[in-house]
Amino acid sequence: ATLTIEDIQRIVCEHMDVSEDRIRGKTRKREVVRARQIAMYFAKKHTEHSLKDIGLHFGGRDHSTVIYANNTVADRMENDDQFRDTVDQIGRKIERHGQ
Repeated sequence: ATLTIEDIQRIVCEHMDVSEDRIRGKTRKREVVRARQIAMYFAKKHTEHSLKDIGLHFGGRDHSTVIYANNTVADRMENDDQFRDTVDQIGRKIERHGQ
C-alpha cells in the first residue's frame, strides 16, 4: 500500500493525541507544533511528494517550513532520548501501515 500524507498525519495524530485539524491549522501550541513537525518529517521520508506539496497538506505552509521541521526533528532525536523513542514508535506504525 502506498502511504499518503493523510495516512501519516492520521498515525502521528493518533499516537500524539492531537486532532488532525489542528496540525493543518494555524495554532502554534507546542504539542501541536511537535506533532506537525514529526508528521512533516515522515511525509518527507516516506512519500515522493515535493516539499512544496507537503507544505500544502499542512495548511498551506511554505516549503521552508518543511525543511525546518525536518531539521528540528532530526536534531532533537540526537539530543532527546524520549523524543527519539516517540519518533521511533511512530515510525514503526507508519512502516507497518505502508506494507
